[in-house]
Amino acid sequence: MKITKARLRQIIKEEIEKIEEESDPAVTEFELYSDLLEITKQLDEFSSNLNVAMGLTASATKQSQLPDEVYETIRSAIRGLDDARIKMAQAIGQDPAPELAAVR
Repeated sequence: MKITKARLRQIIKEEIEKIEEESDPAVTEFELYSDLLEITKQLDEFSSNLNVAMGLTASATKQSQLPDEVYETIRSAIRGLDDARIKMAQAIGQDPAPELAAVR
């Protein structure tokens, strides 16, 4: 079966249109920031649990077998992501720490 160039172009055009229809609509910077904020909140909870497992809180004994190097790598990644969130908030004009705003 032979396909003409015109038919091939039509098939490609239809496939591109189908992909464009199925793809997610573009998200705004504010939606991305909201997602990043949720991720960093979850990482804060993870970080607290990690500190307890590593015996780094009052009355906690080390229960984790993670080497200190792995712990420090995780902590560094969490700090880096939170720093990126703060920079993104500043870049788009959002309050990077709304939980610290004065209560009205």
